[in-house]
Amino acid sequence: MNDVYSYKIACVIVTYNRKEYLKRCLDAVEGQNRKPDCVFIIDNASKDGTEKFIIESGYNKRRGDIIYKYVRCHKNMGGAGGFYLGIKIAFEENVYDGLWVMDDDGEPEKSCLKELAKFLDNRDFIAPVVLSDEDHKSCSFVPNTTYEEFCKQANGLGIVEGWASPFNGILFSSRLIKQIGYPKKEMFIWGDEINYQLRAEKAGFHRMTSVKAIHYHPMDRQLSVCNENTLNVVVVPVESDWKLYCAIRNRVYNLHLLYNYYVTLKKAYELYRAYKTYYHSINVFDRDSLILKAVISGFCGYWKGLKQYIK
Repeated sequence: MNDVYSYKIACVIVTYNRKEYLKRCLDAVEGQNRKPDCVFIIDNASKDGTEKFIIESGYNKRRGDIIYKYVRCHKNMGGAGGFYLGIKIAFEENVYDGLWVMDDDGEPEKSCLKELAKFLDNRDFIAPVVLSDEDHKSCSFVPNTTYEEFCKQANGLGIVEGWASPFNGILFSSRLIKQIGYPKKEMFIWGDEINYQLRAEKAGFHRMTSVKAIHYHPMDRQLSVCNENTLNVVVVPVESDWKLYCAIRNRVYNLHLLYNYYVTLKKAYELYRAYKTYYHSINVFDRDSLILKAVISGFCGYWKGLKQYIK
């Protein structure tokens, strides 16, 4: 592990209509004991006064030791589009050894970046432990697991190998980005981080989590549903049609990175049945067509179907 101050590191934050979350996130980034050299704020055309807050607070220029660069998109590109743009802009400046990536609702503990940067010399997919922003004890993306329980999996260097929560305070090396490129912007929201992780793994990069690096984030919400064939399939219940469409389409698309054609087809059908079963169980019967269209779009890699569900 090298000197954490010997690297140039940029932070990429994507935001959309969550000004209060963004304020908290920026305070936490600015309060790091190893500060990023530059912070790129990608604003997905927010309408809640985010732009005014950024300009009035000076988050579009140098503040102390950090240079802030504010990029306002002409339309909402979704989280996937925001991360695509932010990582692309930062990487193409060709001066950073690593990019520290997060949503606006994340809040890194003050030593988070310093702990992650310790591994930047020879690791490329370096994640913090992501804990609930409410109790600071429960893992946000590891079901029914506390921080103390998660730490038991760590080796002598404080690393949990083979686990990471992408785009939640994660540090990517420039080596990784150079080899696999940028996030898939067409995914809009949900699944883009898994897609990036799978592409990294196929390229030979290995995930890791440093248990000494902490990043707070709202808890993930997932529901385990068993369909009539007792296939245990994780379903993410959402209210809006466009979010449901994205969740299913992107998940099916990512299956191609894991399985061959026939296994992907089988698992896509299982996912269709699981979602249909869940919504029928709560007396919702008018989403069958949407679920089927999302599954087919994901299987075929069709990206234009979302438009009909966004009002």
